[in-house]
Amino acid sequence: MKTCLSVLALLFLAGGALGQDNRQIALKKGDRILFFGDSLTQLGGQDAPKQHVSKGYVKIVQETLDKTHPDLGVKVDWVATGGHTVPQLLARFEKDVLPKKPTIIVIQIGCNDARRLDKDVFRKSLEDLIDRIQLHKIQVVQCTLTSVGEKHDGTNKDDPKLEEFAAIQRDIIKARNLPYNDLRKAFVEHWKKNNPDNKYSGILTYDGNHWNQVGMQFVAEQMLKRFR
Repeated sequence: MKTCLSVLALLFLAGGALGQDNRQIALKKGDRILFFGDSLTQLGGQDAPKQHVSKGYVKIVQETLDKTHPDLGVKVDWVATGGHTVPQLLARFEKDVLPKKPTIIVIQIGCNDARRLDKDVFRKSLEDLIDRIQLHKIQVVQCTLTSVGEKHDGTNKDDPKLEEFAAIQRDIIKARNLPYNDLRKAFVEHWKKNNPDNKYSGILTYDGNHWNQVGMQFVAEQMLKRFR
């Protein structure tokens, strides 16, 4: 318990430091935003599963930008497969992402990686992915991972590993000076305010990991903060 709480304390310190220099991307005419990730993005693009989600975050972002930036014609898309990790994103980048001609790619990944990959493999693969994207003159927005369990006190089984991998993402964000969404920090802060019974799920997710409709709306709001 003490270890988990210490990890969460470090999370808030790291998140606070990041938040001081975060910035927005000025959208321009013809921009194409692509969300790139795993099942969270896949379901966000599919508006699924229907029993939990009526509108995914990808569609919410598109509809919002249509209203706030009607003259720019910004298009929002996604590429994602359930269970994927960063090495798999790297493997599909040329075939599945480049043909969509994105000008901005939002990377939202990490929960699968934290439970399956060595941390050094994760770091190197994410750095390589960002390099590959930037080589094509595409703007990168990096997100931190979200959750496997919504208890707000650090007692979800996978919390220590998730915090370790989120810290790696924050290190890369700072080193590369990337626009970012610290979703992990935003989620924990939301649980502290909205999960008084410290439930495992049912706040932003339906199973601790995959987002329900409230979660989809919450994530869309976080994503939209990065654009002006």
